[in-house]
Amino acid sequence: MKLQTIHYVLLTLVLSFFTFNSAYAEDEEVVSLPVYVELSPDFIVNYGSKGKRLKYIKTSITLRSKTEMAGYIHDNMPLVRDAIVIFMSQLKDEQVKGALAREQSRKDALVALNATLKEETGQEPVIDLLFASFVTQ
Repeated sequence: MKLQTIHYVLLTLVLSFFTFNSAYAEDEEVVSLPVYVELSPDFIVNYGSKGKRLKYIKTSITLRSKTEMAGYIHDNMPLVRDAIVIFMSQLKDEQVKGALAREQSRKDALVALNATLKEETGQEPVIDLLFASFVTQ
């Protein structure tokens, strides 16, 4: 009787060990953390205006991506910076004045950047484009 009880206890321990390890392994596969890529130096771009006076945007930008996709951003950094400069230089006054207009410009910049990267890499690695600062003059 005592020997049979020991067998049941050992069997229970072994089964619980395998159950715990398989549950832990499943949790590891699901996790994909975001990564933030800060674009440095800041962007200073003149943008379209209806007059003789030049207007400028100075902005600090950070890109959010998945860990496994961040390499596409780093490997194509000159293309990333060029796409943002081209996009920003085509903006008009009404697209940079006010919070709602800037938010729409931010979303449009994200679309333009991913389109450029998709042409080059076949991937759209940027999840979000974030303005850390945005100053117009």
